Amino acid sequence: MVQFFKAKKQSPSRKNRIQEKVSLESLEMSVDVIDHNGNGISLSHKPIIVVPASIPGELYRVQILSKKQKVWHGKIGKVLQEHESARVKEFCPYVSQCGGCSHQSFDADYLIEAKQTSLQSYLNKAIPLSRLENCDWQDVIKSNISDHHHGYRRRARIAIDARNSGEIKIGFRQEKSNKVVDIPKCAVLTESLQSVYESLVSLIKRLPSASSIGHITLTEGAQRAQVCLHLTKNLSTESVQMLMLEQQSSGTQYMIESKASKLLNVAALQIDNKTNDEAKSDVANAVFTISDSPSLNLAVTANNFIQINQHVNEQMLKLAKDWLNPTPEDCVVDLFSGVGNFSLYLAPYCKEVIGVEGVAEMVQQATENARLNSIENCRFEHYDLNDLALKATLNIPEGALFIVDPSRAGALEIMKVISVFKPQKILYVSCNPTSFARDVDALSNKFEITKARALDMFPFTKHIEMVALISSK
Repeated sequence: MVQFFKAKKQSPSRKNRIQEKVSLESLEMSVDVIDHNGNGISLSHKPIIVVPASIPGELYRVQILSKKQKVWHGKIGKVLQEHESARVKEFCPYVSQCGGCSHQSFDADYLIEAKQTSLQSYLNKAIPLSRLENCDWQDVIKSNISDHHHGYRRRARIAIDARNSGEIKIGFRQEKSNKVVDIPKCAVLTESLQSVYESLVSLIKRLPSASSIGHITLTEGAQRAQVCLHLTKNLSTESVQMLMLEQQSSGTQYMIESKASKLLNVAALQIDNKTNDEAKSDVANAVFTISDSPSLNLAVTANNFIQINQHVNEQMLKLAKDWLNPTPEDCVVDLFSGVGNFSLYLAPYCKEVIGVEGVAEMVQQATENARLNSIENCRFEHYDLNDLALKATLNIPEGALFIVDPSRAGALEIMKVISVFKPQKILYVSCNPTSFARDVDALSNKFEITKARALDMFPFTKHIEMVALISSK
């Protein structure tokens, strides 16, 4: 007689029981400092507890989410005692759901000063004193916001969930989730983009082909706004006509990115290929530009990286000129040069600019931007910036002024070899203090940080950016 094995029902594992117990545990506590990641930290508890969006001096009931040997993580369950001068009323009704602006409850000035203090404290621990002893920490470059004006973003990536045609959701994703929060208006967009966003939401929810859209990029330009629909499927004829009518009536430029990653104006999608007024319209054919300097226009696409905070970027460009102080005899080397943000701004003040970028599309765009602005002393090169053979192929003169503006991953491979060019100065722009500290450590000992400033590029969030001037001793 054959007997079949039947597994016994197992009770929940010890690990699961512990996690269930932890998820129900709460503590009445306060935090001591805000760290360089924008999180509140309770140092008095052993092990330390990390509590996002918490303010030193307040008392909370904190729900413990996880426990590790050296650190616990929790979230605020309830504010028991407020910090009267640091806590403000949140201005957005969607803040508890949307993953965009986690620190709206902080006074803006308090938050950026706290970020700079924590940044300075972290770097003092992470970087040897010999590199920082002559560092001049200057005031924060702040965003152009106030108690009644919160808009600063000139670009936003808009999420869409159109699986249910009767309940289309357009907005932003929840933190650590793919769930789209339906948001009819967004207060952190620039004033002109707010009205474009509201019109866009209304239009897309009526669009027959809304389910063909993967996501949307919204950008404020020098002359007009641009909406780019990134498609997963083709649009219907009726949808194209609706978008074209909106483009004509509103002056907003409507683009699409096809499944083949080709960017086109919606006018190019018309079924009738005859030349007509719609296809010839100024909005449809205009080059889309941003302008962060009175004498400079940069053509950009929805897929090009740009600094989303125009006011801070304007101040950062002026700072680069001031700190690097290029002369007509100098060569400026702009690593991670993008579409030419720093390169083309500094070109009038130096002999030559060499922009180096790892994304071929942005190299082409930067070259076109040099032509658009009649700048002849810039050349842009497509190059893998992790390749250690940089010196052999780029023909960079010794004693150049360098700009390094990488992504969050940093520029470790470049910083390992940059000293062979004998740079006069290195201006390093960072959105990640951890990778910045690591990259500085890769430099030879003859380099030190002489100036540093925090950048309030993303107010109402935990993120902090910084710019530092690195000089040879």
